[in-house]
Amino acid sequence: MSFEPEAIYIEPDAEDFSITRQTLERYPHIPVHRIEESRSVTEEIRKTSADVFGAGKRQLLLSRFKGSFLKKCPGISPGMVCCNYYVVNLLKNCIYDCSYCFLQGFLENNPLLVAYVNVEDLIGELDEVFTAYPERMFRVGTGELTDSLALEAVLPYSDQLIPFFNQKTNAVLELKTKSDQVAGLLKQPETNNVIVSWSLNPKSIVDFEEKGTPSLHQRLEAARLCQEKGYRVGFHFDPIILFPGWETAYQELIQDLFQVIAPSQIEWISLGSFRYRSNLKQIIKDRHPQTRLFNSEHVPSKDGKFRYFRPLRNEAYDTLRRLIKTYSDDLNIYLCMETKEVWEGVTGKMPRSDKKLDQFFDL
Repeated sequence: MSFEPEAIYIEPDAEDFSITRQTLERYPHIPVHRIEESRSVTEEIRKTSADVFGAGKRQLLLSRFKGSFLKKCPGISPGMVCCNYYVVNLLKNCIYDCSYCFLQGFLENNPLLVAYVNVEDLIGELDEVFTAYPERMFRVGTGELTDSLALEAVLPYSDQLIPFFNQKTNAVLELKTKSDQVAGLLKQPETNNVIVSWSLNPKSIVDFEEKGTPSLHQRLEAARLCQEKGYRVGFHFDPIILFPGWETAYQELIQDLFQVIAPSQIEWISLGSFRYRSNLKQIIKDRHPQTRLFNSEHVPSKDGKFRYFRPLRNEAYDTLRRLIKTYSDDLNIYLCMETKEVWEGVTGKMPRSDKKLDQFFDL
């Protein structure tokens, strides 16, 4: 999916950065507006569009991030088991429009596609933190509030991030994506501290619920290219969505995966069920009236998010783990944002008792 914004907005202190200059050179025909703050842009969108979040995706704001980039993963919620994961946000919002996306509620009042241009500040901060804690292993992802690679052809952050991480001995970078935009990654001379991971769902879910995203085939081909280049690759079956015939659909998905990628080349596979905060349900129904996400019943969990009943989640996780393990019993499979009860119900143990998973988790 090629991206071209309807307009570019630049905040005053974002002007003198290389990414700003590169973006303006890439889009010489797109209207450019210098603004003091983004609220006025959002107010104008509200006057002209009924779908403010969707319209915001097409308005690119170049901004300077103020504050600390590196944050602990927000998966640390009451009652949830969280992996040892950190996030940095260089982008907010996403050019894709998945029906289940939590950003629809999270960015409801600030829907612009925001690109932070001060990458040098990020790298300086990371260098300082990694140096201060040499005994700690940092797993850092860029895909919390966006897709890590969807805009790689437009905003090639990896050109600076990959060489930096490849110099570190106590940090790895995860680029999490539904994209096939890997051309820039394939040009990198080294790949040793970078993991590229793909969110996967059965073809029917991709076609119906993941609007604007590359097909399952395109994602797997991108993963194959990265694996051949030398990148470690990972996969996220997240969100798992239950529908009539889901068992067969996910079995076919797993078959498709292992026809392209050898199990020995996979760093990890995560499993996570469809979950949402209460305010998101109506937003999804309004923006995606044909969605099938709510054909099953959901109940509130310990962290306040709605999920499938625990027995249904257990069944789904157990089914997918069993199908995956038939290809290799050595694969690292972990559950994302789940309770201790589900961990124990599905695996019979907690991650701290599994040598393969212990390195990822901080309970």
